[in-house]
Amino acid sequence: MRIGILAHVWRASPVGWLGRTYRVEQDGEAVGTVEFGSWSECGAIVLADRRLAIVREGFWNPKFHLERDRKRMATASSVGVFRRSFQLVQGDEQYILGPSSAWSRTYALTRNGGLLGQISAAGVFSRAALIELAPELAPELRLFAFWIVALAWRRGAAAAAAT
Repeated sequence: MRIGILAHVWRASPVGWLGRTYRVEQDGEAVGTVEFGSWSECGAIVLADRRLAIVREGFWNPKFHLERDRKRMATASSVGVFRRSFQLVQGDEQYILGPSSAWSRTYALTRNGGLLGQISAAGVFSRAALIELAPELAPELRLFAFWIVALAWRRGAAAAAAT
């Protein structure tokens, strides 16, 4: 499924071979960066001169908060302990970010059942991603959604490596 006409397509590319930072671009122009913490599930989003922290709250079924100057901008939480879908909340808006199918690495973002776009791997063996989300969404929400999807991919890769 391609949303291209409805959305700006951003490309997120990892910086370095084992890097925990992704550079996000649209048509070759920098949009921002997405960072993962070294040892914990935390990170940051950098948009222009703004640095937004991503903090984890809880252990068994954690929530992730996007914060600027310690003010909460958005929250993501798992829909269920053993499910791959997430609920994102920004202000009064609620979104569902979930896999397109049981075997796919593509995640679709919906609001009230309406599709707002998708985040997918750029290729079968690629760590790069395509972020195709509606331009009506705030840039920080689009990057936060990508961070959540990349976290799910990292968790899946870690689980596969452990077996």
